[in-house]
Amino acid sequence: MENELAKKSGDRPVPVRACLAVVLSILFLLFIGLTALAMAAPASWTGAWDSRWFDGGARVYMQQDGTHVTGRYPAYNGRLEGEAEGRRLVGTWTTPKGSGSFEFILSEDGRSFVGRLGNKQWWTGARISSGHDQALRAFQSSPSETLRTFLIAAEAVESGRLEYQDDLLSMLIFPEGGRENHARELAPLVLLLDQFTVDPDVFETKAPEGDEAELVLTRYDGRTLPLQFRRVGEDWFMVAPPAAFVKNLFSEIAAGLPGGGYKAGGRFDGSTPRAAMESFIDAMRAGPAMQDTAIAALDLSEMPTVVRDRQSVLVAEYLNEVIARIGEVVFQEIPNDPGSLEPFVYFTHPAGDIVLAPTETEDGVQWQFTPETVRTVRALYAATENLPQAIRVLPYDTHSKAPYFKIRAIVAGAVPAALQPVGPLEAWQWAGLVAIFVIAVAAALLVGIVLSLAGRLGPASGRAASSRAFAIWGFRLLAFGVINYLGFAILGLPSEFGGAIKSLAVLMMIAGAIPIEFWLVDRLHHAIDRAGLINQRGAILASLLVGVAKVLVVCANILLFADALSIPYGAAIAGLGISGIAIAFAARSTLENVISAFILFVDRPVDVNDLGRFDGRIGTIEHIGLRATVIRTLDRTLLTIPNSDFIADSIENFTRRDSVLMRRSFALRPETSLDQLRYLLTEIRRMLIAHPKVLPDPARVRLLGITENRVEYEIFAYIRTVDYSEFLAIQEDVILRMMDLIEKSGTDFAYPASTLYLARDRGIDAEKGEAAEQAVAGWRGEGRLPFPNLTADEVSGLQDTLDYPPEGAPPEDEQYKPASPEEKRQRGRFWLFRFGRR
Repeated sequence: MENELAKKSGDRPVPVRACLAVVLSILFLLFIGLTALAMAAPASWTGAWDSRWFDGGARVYMQQDGTHVTGRYPAYNGRLEGEAEGRRLVGTWTTPKGSGSFEFILSEDGRSFVGRLGNKQWWTGARISSGHDQALRAFQSSPSETLRTFLIAAEAVESGRLEYQDDLLSMLIFPEGGRENHARELAPLVLLLDQFTVDPDVFETKAPEGDEAELVLTRYDGRTLPLQFRRVGEDWFMVAPPAAFVKNLFSEIAAGLPGGGYKAGGRFDGSTPRAAMESFIDAMRAGPAMQDTAIAALDLSEMPTVVRDRQSVLVAEYLNEVIARIGEVVFQEIPNDPGSLEPFVYFTHPAGDIVLAPTETEDGVQWQFTPETVRTVRALYAATENLPQAIRVLPYDTHSKAPYFKIRAIVAGAVPAALQPVGPLEAWQWAGLVAIFVIAVAAALLVGIVLSLAGRLGPASGRAASSRAFAIWGFRLLAFGVINYLGFAILGLPSEFGGAIKSLAVLMMIAGAIPIEFWLVDRLHHAIDRAGLINQRGAILASLLVGVAKVLVVCANILLFADALSIPYGAAIAGLGISGIAIAFAARSTLENVISAFILFVDRPVDVNDLGRFDGRIGTIEHIGLRATVIRTLDRTLLTIPNSDFIADSIENFTRRDSVLMRRSFALRPETSLDQLRYLLTEIRRMLIAHPKVLPDPARVRLLGITENRVEYEIFAYIRTVDYSEFLAIQEDVILRMMDLIEKSGTDFAYPASTLYLARDRGIDAEKGEAAEQAVAGWRGEGRLPFPNLTADEVSGLQDTLDYPPEGAPPEDEQYKPASPEEKRQRGRFWLFRFGRR
């Protein structure tokens, strides 16, 4: 058996499975090995840590020797000592002010720890990368350089980068001696320095001759802050002002400031030029999480709304790059007077300026980068692109994370000539436009080919085929629009180009989404229908709901397009309303048809698959849509009648009848005697009453009279059926039984006398005629002559006594019967479409 299977499979799957098993086994063993190695690797506490606790923090240096760990945190002149047990470190801390216990737990990756001081405060830390101590450059050759270095590093610490806290403390001289607990004095000093302004010319002064110097900082309200500097060896240090003086002065100033003189904490603060610049720089340094705060610093009033979402991010990236290339920002150089209305020029260049100015916003007057700055920032970027990087105090990654800048850097390294401007764009951007367009067209064609070959969008026949082709074109347009939208976004196009291209891309996406959404609506409708969840009543509602859903889809996509172009929803909805009124006047007949469709649903004169006479023609209702009703005529043609005309015309619904009328006239030969006629009429009446498929009331046979030498009578009866095919079968049975009775009565049908033909006429059967006359004579003699009607007892006894189908025919349940319209419509019912018939 195994050999046979191997032969059938061609011996190929076996090695594939074997190879796959080997690879999976190797990967599994590798995973187990790495896991075991990671678990076996000893937890190392050696290194520098940026630690924080409830009301402070400090840089901690630890060294592990076996299980014994020692450490120090110079900011508080503190020391640690403990024993490591795996990832747990337990020990004691000591400072000149006190001591206590601690417990740390190292993370799995060894890059952070969490713990507590005794059983009260928490204490956490993050490992500082090796070589970080050399990351900050302290320039201390003069008092001005020391001040500049201190202010730059102080802003970083104030922003939460406590790893530079020790560097700041090392630049201070505390007159009281020592540095224990002076980290607590650092925060108020940093906040106080942020309230004053430094004249930029101060940073250009040379070092004084002596070992003592003083620099005075001023504030817009006239307050001053004298700072003392002292030379120790070759370096200058700042003499820390007394803690009480710093605290009192800051309290006085903060009392009149919103927020108590502290930063806004993540949200944009445009109260002063300095606050606006700080908010922008901090937000850009934080990354995408603070993107909205950075954008809030830009006055985008002149930027088209259609491109603001992407262009604003790109402008912020440009501005951040330019500011970084100019040099490090000393925020104390920027005015912080909230009452000033004079624009602040941070940088000027023939290509453009960087200017902060007060702007009227929804939140009041806010300082923002001016529209001119936003408009010319590209040119500024190009002008400063080749500017050598300045020597910095703090390390700063000047390369933006935006794709545009990465691509441009690659192009600059590979083909510098491609950066040459060609009109409003650079050469590489023109090439990128062409490339993205070609890729989008190719992707759209490929998507169409794949979907056409897959053939999974539905049956390829009739309306389904048209819907599928429509959906495929939707997928093509959607692919074209998405690739253009994403592709052009990374090219950093100017707003005049970006607006038009984004509008085109969004329009293509929405134009592609509408056919796809239409197709999904149709597929959902067909799926529910195929599942048997819609009856004939629900079919009308489902059809109307499909039409309404498609109208809503179009309206929703129009609103999406308006949102993408930053058009207010109110204007878009108002536009839809005005357009709706205009369309209503222009397409009044269409609106009438839509209203008529709902009248057809509510009034229910017809249902789908109903047979009737409509517009003078007999046919079956195939579809009731929003605009028209489709009828399949007896000629198998499709008759489409507008809904307004359909309900205005008379409607004769054959399917709704409870029975079918049989009204036929027959003629007998004039030689028929009176008793023969009485006998025949009586037996036909009895036969109709006895027939199980004929309603006994009214079921009548009456003599009409003598016309053109013929004795005429009429059968008027209702047949128990609503199906016309079954009616013809029952009528056929009734006529055959009647012909048998005519033969028994001894008479015959009358034939037209105007036709001359040579044949032997069988004439009237005298014997049968005499028997019929004797039977009538017997009824007369017994007082049972059934004229004008049979007796009630006789009618009751005769009802449903005949066999139908007639004797000798197969049982009715074995005979073939075409499916009636009701049977065609009979399906399971979905709650939404559960409507009964009248």
